[in-house]
Amino acid sequence: MTSESARPVPVPLPRPVVRRSGLAPRAWLLWSLAAVTAALASDNPVYRGLVAVAALNVLLRWLPPGRNLRPLAVAVVLAATFAALINVIASHTGADVFVRLPADWPLVGGPLTVESLAFGGALGLGLVAALLAVAPLSLILEPHDVVDAMPAPLERTGIAVATSLNLVSGFGRTFTAVRDAQRMRGWRPRGIRSWNEVLVPVMLTAIEDSVLLAEAMEARGFGAGRRTSYARQTIDRWDWLVVVGALGAAGLFVGARLAGTPVDWQPYPTLALPPIHPVLVAGCLALTLPAFARPVPARPAPAGGRP
Repeated sequence: MTSESARPVPVPLPRPVVRRSGLAPRAWLLWSLAAVTAALASDNPVYRGLVAVAALNVLLRWLPPGRNLRPLAVAVVLAATFAALINVIASHTGADVFVRLPADWPLVGGPLTVESLAFGGALGLGLVAALLAVAPLSLILEPHDVVDAMPAPLERTGIAVATSLNLVSGFGRTFTAVRDAQRMRGWRPRGIRSWNEVLVPVMLTAIEDSVLLAEAMEARGFGAGRRTSYARQTIDRWDWLVVVGALGAAGLFVGARLAGTPVDWQPYPTLALPPIHPVLVAGCLALTLPAFARPVPARPAPAGGRP
């Protein structure tokens, strides 16, 4: 018989290295944070427009098959329109008046100016740029990738963000399914109150899904310890290039503001062209680096779990 001391001691194998077909999740997270910083660090519509165009190109370059951009497009248009309208009807500053509402109207009464409309458009463009900057976190990455991208102290925050993104997409699918089912039963929209027949089942389904998700997370020991993963992903030169470019772009805007460089645009009292600084334009263009990265074929983990 073999003695206890002669038995082989199992040696833990290292986690297999899995090569992704795209950029690393942490690179996407840092890129989104840098793009949002560049979009909100200045109210200059030129810089915000460049950030929005860069984010849109990156999103179209990496959008997985089967993902729909229509909900994002609707959200972007509504956000920009709402911001522009709110500013133009609430701000009555400016020299060029195109409509004059009765002064006794609360809040909206008074002159509506071209300058307030232009500044409202710049605010809406900032929302568009910010929405497009964070869109890859929900349209390109999977929820578990968002969790893996978070640092260890923010692990629970990452899980909450990933869960929220998953519930938002599920809410849209539920709304479409309930609406189509009600139409098959003869329902037709006849005003705002008629939408209760769609919104009530959607809200009840969303609450039920949230309760089921909470029970599943509790059953799997959420919060009992640190999250583990079977495989670790590599980071290549394109990941580092994207991160350096994104952080450099954000650093240029923050540094310019701290140094007193004019980065804002003031259309009041009369409309004028926004100032343009070539260095900040270059920083905006650096955010397009993910669009030039080429996907590589995914390499499966070697047999036996050894790298």
